[in-house]
Amino acid sequence: MGQPLSRDYDQLSDYQQKFGSLQENCPVRAALDIIRGRWKPSILHELKEQARRYSELQRALPRISPQALTTQLKQLEADGLIERDVYAEVPVRVEYRLSEFGATLCKVLNSLDEWGESYLQYRANRL
Repeated sequence: MGQPLSRDYDQLSDYQQKFGSLQENCPVRAALDIIRGRWKPSILHELKEQARRYSELQRALPRISPQALTTQLKQLEADGLIERDVYAEVPVRVEYRLSEFGATLCKVLNSLDEWGESYLQYRANRL
């Protein structure tokens, strides 16, 4: 297994979350803005347990378009939540994994998962 190649982070600057005064003064808003997106929570959920290749993420999230998956992965990488490892192999192997900082979201994601289960039960019983 080869070593990952380095990434030019200047290429990611267009994908980095832009912060205004609202996010700077409200930690909850800042957190929600970083994980906001139709697919970001699902991508983070898929990366919680292990690194995944692009094709594995596509199979795990069959309704996401390739363009949307690429964009959301770049945004998550630019915001420091995931890391992209490219291995100099033939064919080239690329894996995505939670960064050390991104792994701190696991407790939050688990709590959201539990809350979501409770909400689905609530909705089924009362709405």
